[in-house]
Order: sequence, then structure tokens, then C-alpha cells
Amino acid sequence: MAQHVLAPVRATRTTRPARPAAPTVEVVGHAPRTGATEFRLAADALDPTTLALAAARADVVRIVHSAALPTVAAVRALVSVLEDEVRAVGRDRDDLRLVLEVEAVVAADAADAARRRTSVAYAEAFAALTWSPSSTWLVAPVGRLTQDAAALAARTGVDTVALALVGGSRHHAAAIAAG
Repeated sequence: MAQHVLAPVRATRTTRPARPAAPTVEVVGHAPRTGATEFRLAADALDPTTLALAAARADVVRIVHSAALPTVAAVRALVSVLEDEVRAVGRDRDDLRLVLEVEAVVAADAADAARRRTSVAYAEAFAALTWSPSSTWLVAPVGRLTQDAAALAARTGVDTVALALVGGSRHHAAAIAAG
């Protein structure tokens, strides 16, 4: 009697977003949707099962800072775990695009950026938070924001940093997205 052989078959998808050769920057809500399978990893989704599932099935994994991922080092560690999981399930790292979503504030100049950082830190000091969200924000003039985001991508190992523009900074979304 013939026996069936089960072999892992990976379905190919023509809409899979290519992993960029160098870190890229995009604006949340301004990047085209590709129909790719996306996982969003926030504090409540950082369990081993979800990480393994994301590594096995996702085309795009969106990472969000939280109390569970409060620093650049924590994000880098998560990226390393995801890369290990991807290899463990037999996928190539190029099959997966890692996107770090970061809150961003556009400042008028360097002095305005420093003032805004101080104001947010002051408000956090009285909020009794378990972590400092403003330490993960990017606050810079519009011309420097994409440079800071690209540097952050390089430090964390993600493929893309997606800027979630806060408040009035959303008015700069088109200019930032245009590059």
C-alpha cells in the first residue's frame, strides 16, 4: 500500500511585501495595504504561542512599545527571538517584514523638541505609570524625524519604523510619507 508523504509546502503570495534592503520609514495610515498577513505584537500578545504563530504565518509583524517593551534593547531582544522562531519553523528571515510603530511628534526646531520632551516627561511624572512612554517617542523637527527613525530601525533590527504622528503632527504626514 502506498504511503502519503507529507512535506511542508509554503504557499506563495504575490502580494507579500518585500523586506527592504535597508531600514525604511513610513507613516502609520499612509503605507499602502498589501493584503499581507499581519500580526500586531503589543503587551498582551507577547506570549510564546503568539510569537511562534507570527513567525510561522505572518508576512508582516508590527511591534508596539509598551510596558512589556519599554526600551530599544527590549525591542532588539524581541526581534532576536522572532528571528530565531522564523528559523525554527524553516522560513527565511526575508519572508518576514518587522515594523516598529513609534509615536512621533514634529517640533519646529531643536529647542522646541527639547521643550516638548520636557513637558511630556513632566506630565508622566505625575501619572504614576509603570514605564515612561515618552522615552520611546521620537520628537524632532520634520527634517530630522526620518533620520532619527532610520537610526532607530538600525538599532533595533527592524526593517521599518512606522511613525504614529501625535496631535498636530499629523498635518505633516503627507510631507513625511513623501520622503
